[in-house]
Amino acid sequence: MIFNSHIHHKMCQYEAIHFNCGHVYKRLIKYCHFARNDPNHQCFGAWSIKREWRQPHENCGGCVDAGLPRDAYQRRM
Repeated sequence: MIFNSHIHHKMCQYEAIHFNCGHVYKRLIKYCHFARNDPNHQCFGAWSIKREWRQPHENCGGCVDAGLPRDAYQRRM
């Protein structure tokens, strides 16, 4: 079996953060080879989620801006 070690570098890599409110925020970790060399960092290929984690006690920034508390278990007065 031949392993081509540069194949996984052809995709931009993201991390996904899952919030209590149900929203998922995707943040870029690493540009692929093509996006690194493009002046505007455009990627026209596939992308992958490299790591994920949950924030079960927090609502996302958009929901906080809309009036929800940052801490999901905080009671509103």
